[in-house]
Amino acid sequence: MKYSLLWLDMTVSVKDAGSSAEFERAFDVHRLAPLTSIRADVERLAPAVAFFDFDFPTKQGLNLLRETKRACPSLPLIMLTVQHSEALAVWAFRARVWDYFVKPLSRNDVERCLSSLNEMLALRKASSVRRTAAIPHSTIPEEHRMAGSYRQDPATLAPAIVYVEENFRGKVTSAKAAALCGLSAFQFSRVFKEAYAVTFQEYLQRFRIREACRLLKNPAAQVADVAQLAGFNDPSYFCKIFKRYTNLSPSRFSTVAETTVDAAQLLDAGEGD
Repeated sequence: MKYSLLWLDMTVSVKDAGSSAEFERAFDVHRLAPLTSIRADVERLAPAVAFFDFDFPTKQGLNLLRETKRACPSLPLIMLTVQHSEALAVWAFRARVWDYFVKPLSRNDVERCLSSLNEMLALRKASSVRRTAAIPHSTIPEEHRMAGSYRQDPATLAPAIVYVEENFRGKVTSAKAAALCGLSAFQFSRVFKEAYAVTFQEYLQRFRIREACRLLKNPAAQVADVAQLAGFNDPSYFCKIFKRYTNLSPSRFSTVAETTVDAAQLLDAGEGD
C-alpha cells in the first residue's frame, strides 16, 4: 500500500515547471488547488508528506506553508520553486521544511528526495511498532524496575527521535528528550544507547552533520550558512566537528559532493576510526 502524498499546486505563471509524475510510482498523490488551509485535508487523508509547488512564491503561499507546519508539526513539507534565491532557501529551512528544490528537478534531485523520504518513513514506521505483551517470567533490568509500568519498546524512544527531527537547528537537550519519552535521565541514557549504539548527543550530532552534508551539495552554499541551518552557532566549531565525523572539511566536501559521496559512509568512516 502506497503512502499518501499531498501536492499543492501553488503555481501562477509557470504551470508546467513542476510535476508530481516522478513521485506517483512511490506515493498515492492527491493534488490540491491553492487553499487558505489544508488542515482538513491532512486530517482526512493522513498524508506522509506534503509538497508545496510554487513558481514564484507569493506572501499568501508562504504563509500557508508556514501555518501548515505550525498546525501539523510532524508532517514533512517539501518546497519546490522556480525562483532561485538564497534568501528564500534560508527562509524555507527556518520554516522547517523537510527539503527545498529549485525547479526543474534533475533526476538526482528526485532520487535524493525519494531516498530521504523513504529513510524517514522507515524510521517512523519502526518507531511506531505496536506494543506487545511482555514475555512471561522475563527479567526486567534493575534500572527499569523503578518505573513500574515502564517496559523497553521501540516506540518508547519515538518522541525523542521526532524531537531531534523537529528541533535540531535549535537547542536540544537529553533532559527534555527523556521527559518526552516518560523516562528518567538514567533510564533514557541506557535505553537510547542500547537501541542506537550511540548516546543521544552523538545521535543528534550525526543528524546535524548529515543535514550539513545535504546542504553542502548545493554549490552555492556558504559554510557559515550551512553551519547555522544544521544547528551549529559557531562556524569554527562546526568545521571541527564536521571533519571529526567525515575526515573532510566542509569546503572539501562541497567540492566533491557532485561525485558519489555518501554521508552515512563518511560518518561511519570518520568518527568510528
